[in-house]
Amino acid sequence: MSDEMHFLQLEKEFAALGRGEPRLTAIRSAVREADEKRNAGWQFMFRYDYIEESIFCGDRYYALIMFPELLKHYESTPELQGTGDYPHLMLIAFKWIVEAAPEFPQISRAEIDSYFREFKKQLRREGKSLSAYYMKRSLFYLHVDLDIASKCFYRFLDEPLDDSSDGIALYYDQQVMYYLWFGEIEKARKAAEPIFREQVRSSALPQSTHHFFLRYYMTHKNLEEAEHYARLAERRVNGNPYYHDCIGSMLSLYARLDLPHAIRLFNRNYPDYLESRNPWLRVYFAIGAAHMFAALQEQPEYYAAVRLPTQQAPAAVGEAITAAAKELAEKFDTRNGTDDYMKMYLYPYGEE
Repeated sequence: MSDEMHFLQLEKEFAALGRGEPRLTAIRSAVREADEKRNAGWQFMFRYDYIEESIFCGDRYYALIMFPELLKHYESTPELQGTGDYPHLMLIAFKWIVEAAPEFPQISRAEIDSYFREFKKQLRREGKSLSAYYMKRSLFYLHVDLDIASKCFYRFLDEPLDDSSDGIALYYDQQVMYYLWFGEIEKARKAAEPIFREQVRSSALPQSTHHFFLRYYMTHKNLEEAEHYARLAERRVNGNPYYHDCIGSMLSLYARLDLPHAIRLFNRNYPDYLESRNPWLRVYFAIGAAHMFAALQEQPEYYAAVRLPTQQAPAAVGEAITAAAKELAEKFDTRNGTDDYMKMYLYPYGEE
């Protein structure tokens, strides 16, 4: 069997495995084989496959570890540059990384900025739109520097969309997030219309947009309207570990509105929280759970409804997850140089 046929067979084999760790383990083995054979194309493709699996169904930190290898291999292998799908896939992997890196507070702002600079350089080299660059940078800087976030956002609006961009659906979703962040509710509603009318589609929509409105109304003390958006999003996110940001917001909301409902959400999603190694998803869930356990202290008759996968007492779990919420919030805020996450913990329903 030729090397090409062998590597194609490996790809089919790991594609049939379970998502996450089983597949990641198999791809790591494939990477080693491609390196031994010095097959430049498959050295690239298996590393790309590994990053893709880590981003969508595994631990994103694995993607951040593998990405420098992919970039180094691409930059040191001229025959890959400008050939076939390799330049496009390199840009897609870069886009995933500039989105994932801010989710880990141990990655410094300087490191994140260096990723953004290199991503911009790669886009320009390939003659691509800077839409994805400005969009992702605006998202990060909303928690760091609002002036930079605004400049990036309006540059994002001016850039054309192409095959390196996130597409028209997320183009509108990002607008919703930005306008709500600055309290421009009418602009946000207008941007959301194509999403809610299903004129544009994405696997992340409309639940992502519902979450933005949920948080906006919750932090502006309109809990009735926040619950409307929570109900719309819940069936799409409940039980999905990649939406713990939205589930955490729901826990905060229902801690105030409907404690039994918050407990049911917690019971369903807490085991996945224990398995998660994504600090950004964990901080949202932990903050919401901390609000739920604070409400339980005021209504202890509901402790009996808490179901845990361990033998710990619910009150002890509440103390631990509250401590985790504070610790993670402080880590993100220290890295970002702001107090956004601590405010999320202290003032879930808006500052007094």
